[in-house]
Amino acid sequence: MLKTVISEFIISTTQAQESLPPVLGIPSGTGVPEQGTLFDFVSNIVRWSLGLTGVLLFVILIVSGFIYATAGGDTKKTEDAISQIRNAIIGLFIIGFAFVISNAVLGFIFNIEIE
Repeated sequence: MLKTVISEFIISTTQAQESLPPVLGIPSGTGVPEQGTLFDFVSNIVRWSLGLTGVLLFVILIVSGFIYATAGGDTKKTEDAISQIRNAIIGLFIIGFAFVISNAVLGFIFNIEIE
């Protein structure tokens, strides 16, 4: 009984190892780009960084709005919340302009469009 279990385990382990991708190889069908240029890589980094920064600023805007709504007449909390809201909106505009500028630079110089 124990021999059978051990032999089945060894057989299944060797079969599983045969179906693994090579070391440092990219498995196909995962959505990971297998080929690309440096410019594609740069455009992906620009898109992700601007997107994450925009999401972060939006969360700051929501939290600051909550702080403003629950200030309860405390002028210090109200002023801090208004300042944070103003800074978050300015940051969102900066991120929007950075997206437009990076899209223009990558598009005009390198013929790459950020989607």
